[in-house]
Amino acid sequence: MHGPVDHPHADAPPLPARRPRLLGRDREVHEVLAAVDAAAQAVVTVTGTGGSGKTALALEVCHRLTVQFGRRWFVDLTRVEHPDDVAVHVSHRLGLRPGRLDPDQVLVDELRRGPALLVLDNCEHVLDAVAELVGHLTAGCPELTVLATSRRPLDVPAERTVPLAPLSVTRPDGSPGAAVDLLVERARAAGADVVVDPRTTPALIEICRRLDGLPLPVVLVAHRLRGAGPAEVAEQLATDLTLPSLRGGAVHQRTMTASLDWSLDLLTAPERDLLLRAGVFVGTFDAEDCRAVCLPDAAPAAARDLLARLVDHSLLVADTTTDPTRYHLLAVVREHVRRRTGPALHAETVAAHRRHLVGTVGVAARTTPFFTRIDVRRIEIMHDDAVAALDRAVDDGDTTAVVHLLMALMRFWRVTGRIRFGVERIAASTPGLDGVELALVRLIRADLERVLGLLDDAEEHARAALATIRSAGPALAPALPTATGILGTVLADRGRYDQARDLFTEVFGLYDPAEDRRLHAVWCATLGDIELRAGRHDAARTLLLEARDVFSGQHDQPQVWLAGRVHGQLGVLARHRGELAEARELLVTGLDELAAYGALAEAAPLVEELAEILAATRREDDAAECRRAAAGMRRRVGSPHAGDDEGDEVSLGIAAVVRLVRDGAAPAGDEVLTPREDEVAELVAEGLTNPQIAARLVISPGTARTHVERIRTKLGVSTRVQVARWVMDKYVDRRTP
Repeated sequence: MHGPVDHPHADAPPLPARRPRLLGRDREVHEVLAAVDAAAQAVVTVTGTGGSGKTALALEVCHRLTVQFGRRWFVDLTRVEHPDDVAVHVSHRLGLRPGRLDPDQVLVDELRRGPALLVLDNCEHVLDAVAELVGHLTAGCPELTVLATSRRPLDVPAERTVPLAPLSVTRPDGSPGAAVDLLVERARAAGADVVVDPRTTPALIEICRRLDGLPLPVVLVAHRLRGAGPAEVAEQLATDLTLPSLRGGAVHQRTMTASLDWSLDLLTAPERDLLLRAGVFVGTFDAEDCRAVCLPDAAPAAARDLLARLVDHSLLVADTTTDPTRYHLLAVVREHVRRRTGPALHAETVAAHRRHLVGTVGVAARTTPFFTRIDVRRIEIMHDDAVAALDRAVDDGDTTAVVHLLMALMRFWRVTGRIRFGVERIAASTPGLDGVELALVRLIRADLERVLGLLDDAEEHARAALATIRSAGPALAPALPTATGILGTVLADRGRYDQARDLFTEVFGLYDPAEDRRLHAVWCATLGDIELRAGRHDAARTLLLEARDVFSGQHDQPQVWLAGRVHGQLGVLARHRGELAEARELLVTGLDELAAYGALAEAAPLVEELAEILAATRREDDAAECRRAAAGMRRRVGSPHAGDDEGDEVSLGIAAVVRLVRDGAAPAGDEVLTPREDEVAELVAEGLTNPQIAARLVISPGTARTHVERIRTKLGVSTRVQVARWVMDKYVDRRTP
C-alpha cells in the first residue's frame, strides 16, 4: 500500500439528506444492493430517462449502506462543465486537495485504504471522462464500489446496469399505485388539500398515466393541485403536457423541459436531428420505418447505429425480443421533441410519415377485398401510427391518402372486431370525400354498421354507394359485386330475404366463377348464411359446402377468416338436423379459425349456438359460461344490443371457449393465458400502461398492446380493471387450500 499522500485534507461534505420516502422503487433498490453485496468491488450504474428518479434512488442506497461502508461519498457532477475537471471535482468533494499532484492518483491513494462507496451522480454530460476515471479507480482500489447515475451506461468492464422503469400507476387490486402516492404526497406537501376517494381517484390515476408514471413530471404537476382539482388537471394534461417548474436544485431538474433539454444538448447533431424527426411516430417503429421516414438517404447500418445511440441516452426504448427490434418514445419525451421541431421540419416529417404508412399499410380503393393474416399482423403493429397518419391526412385534406389508409383500416377493424371504433373513425374521416372515393368508403362503413345492428344507417350508406358505383361505369365494375352483395346482406338482416336473394342473383351474374373461385366462395358463403337465416336449409347447405370446398385448401390464404364462419354455419345446420356431436365439432372448428384473427363479431353467434348444444346435453354451467362469453364478445365489438347486465363480469374469449367445449371444463387461470400473457396480465394489474409494460419487459409498446388485446380477448373482458380483477381472483385461488 502506498504511504500517506503529501497533500492537505479538508473535511468531506456530509451526504445529502435522503428523501422522506422512496415510493415504488423497492425492487430496484434491492437489485442495486444485491449487486453491491455480490463482490468486494462493484460498478453499478442506474440509468433512465430524465425525471425517472435516479438521484433519489442513489441517495437511498447510499444511506442504506452504512454498515458495509464506513466511508461514503456522494458527488454531484452536474456543475462540471469540462471533462478534464472531473477528477479534480471528485477529489474536492472527498475533502482532498491534490495541488500539483495527479488527481487520479490522489483518489486512488485515498480510496484504496479500505472498503469505500463512491456515488457519482449525473454523469451523462462528462461520460467518457467518468468512465476513464472509474476504470482507473477500480484498477487500483480492490475494495471500492462505484454507484453512478446516468442517462447512458458508462460501458466499463464488469459494470452492472439497473434501468429505472416508470412508477406503477395502480396496484393489482385497482387501487392507486406508487405514482399516485407520490402525486398526493407532494401535492399535500405543497399545501394542496387533496382527498383520495372514489370521486377523485380516477382523475388522479389519469394524471399519472398521462405522465408515464415518471417521478419528476408527477412532482411538477403536484403543485397544480393547489389551485385546481384532479379532474381539471387531468383535463389540462389531455391537451397540453407543458409542466410547471420547481425552485432550487440543479437547473436541469427543476422542470421536465429543462431535464429533456439537458438530454438533447448532450446529443450529436445527427442524433438530435433523428430524435426530432422520430417524434412523428406515435407507436412503435423499426429501423427500416425510421430510415424511410427520418433518414431516407442513410444506409440501414447508419440508421441502426443512431437508434442504438439514442437508446443509450435513455431517450428511446428498444424491444430487442422482436425481429426486427422495435423502438418507441415515452409520451413526455415525444411531446417535448415535437415542441422543439420547427414548422418546416414538422411538415417534412409528417409528409414522409404519411407516405410511408400509405406505402406499407394502405391499400388502393380498387384492390382486392381479401384480407390476409399477414395484413392483420402488419396493421396490428402499426395501427396507432396508421390512425395518426389518417387523422393528419384528414386535417391536411389529402383525400388520396385518406382513402388508401381507410380502405386498409376499415378491413382490419372489420376482421378483428373493432367495429364501433371503426364506425366512429370513418364518420370523422369522410367529410372531405366525395364521388367515387366517398362511395367506396361508405360501402365498407355500411358493412360495419350492419354488424353493429345500425341497419337504417347501413342501408342508407349501402344504397348511396351502390348508386355511385353503378353510375361510374366500367371504371368501377370490379367493385360492383361487393357493393351489391353488401346491400343484400343489409336487407337480409332486416328480414327482407326475397330482395336480398334478388340482389345476389345479380351478384352471381357479375363475374365468372371459373376465373375467381375465391370471390365465388365468398358470395356462396354470404348467400348461404342468408338462406340459413331464412330457413331454407337445403339451399344453405349447398352453398356453404361449395364455399368450404374452396376454403379448405386455402389455409394460408385470406379466406381462413371466412372459413371459420362457414364451418360455424354448417354447425348451425347440423344442430337443426339434431346432429349435436357433428354440430359441436363444426362450431369448434370454426371458432378455432376465427380465434387466429380475434374475429369477435363472427364468433359471438357461434358461441351462442354452442351454448344451446351444451344446454341440450345437460352441461348447463358450461352453457351459461358460453352465453356470458358471447355477451362479452358483443360488448367488445361495441354492439348496442349486447346488454350490460354483466358488463363488469369477466367472460371467456374465443380460444378459452374452444377449450371449455373440448375439455369439458373451463380452463384454470394459469391455463387460459400463455406464460408471457400471464406476466403481462400481472403488470396490467399493477396499473402499468402499455409503454410501461414494454419498458419493464424490454418489448415494444406494439407487442405489449397486442398481448393486452389478446388477454382481453381470451378473458372476454373489455377493460384493464377487469383484467386486474381476474389476476386477483387467480391469486386468491392459488392461496386457497
